[in-house]
Amino acid sequence: MQRRAAAAYFAFFLVISVAAYAYIGVAESQRPAVSLDADAELTNESTFTVDGTEYTATNIHMSGGGGGGHGGGGGGSMAADLSWTNESSQYTATLEHNATTTYQNDTYRVHTDSNESSVTLEEELNVSALLAEDSSVKNTLATQNGTEYVVYRSNNTQVPLSEWLPEPETVSFTTGDTYPYATDSGTQETTISEVTDSGATLEWFAPRENTVELSEGGNVTLNEQRFFTHFPDHHTVQIVPIQQYGQYQETLDQQDYFHERKNGIWGISILSGIAAVLMLGMAYMPVRG
Repeated sequence: MQRRAAAAYFAFFLVISVAAYAYIGVAESQRPAVSLDADAELTNESTFTVDGTEYTATNIHMSGGGGGGHGGGGGGSMAADLSWTNESSQYTATLEHNATTTYQNDTYRVHTDSNESSVTLEEELNVSALLAEDSSVKNTLATQNGTEYVVYRSNNTQVPLSEWLPEPETVSFTTGDTYPYATDSGTQETTISEVTDSGATLEWFAPRENTVELSEGGNVTLNEQRFFTHFPDHHTVQIVPIQQYGQYQETLDQQDYFHERKNGIWGISILSGIAAVLMLGMAYMPVRG
């Protein structure tokens, strides 16, 4: 009698376990899918244009780890880079007062005057080079009581260095003048926009490379237009108008509800399977008497 009852329970729980497992397979086809009307669907190195500016998608990849995103599956979150060139980006630089700078391939010292709104460059004389060029003087200086002297070869006559040196060349600028500023990318024609006692501000316009990282559901503003991004798979990123974000979020909520119910069915299938095995084991337990 005990074995017949255990066998009946075994069959009951086994049917429930198998039925729940089978239903999981059927239910998977009903998973809510994100469906959006994207302005662009990009893969690596593909481009799209917003108001005349061309944007390029690169480095589409799964980043980090953790609990699976809605975009490309579990195991991490999808990300990508979006790059573009601003053809007329504003740059600024500062010529600091009493600092040295390069002007026309020579070194000058900067002097600024806020009262006159002026910038004066004073040539930095290369003493070693000047001594080497003058064959009538020695190539090294003599120092007496803290004063440096130039020594003539013929009779060892000494002249204070400050008296021997030529008058340094000076160049002056005022606010609004064009100033050739040496940068890593070459000399830029800049404008002196402001002069203070601490320095002068230069500004100019030139191309600038920009890059922004895209993430699942993240907002991005392109040419003053707002979008958000979605990764339908591991190789594609969609650029979607922000007006569809409510629809996107509603679908994510539906997916969360679906996953919650699916996990519940998995629990029924697993627990029923365990119960069936226990019932079968109990059927063969020894009976007293």
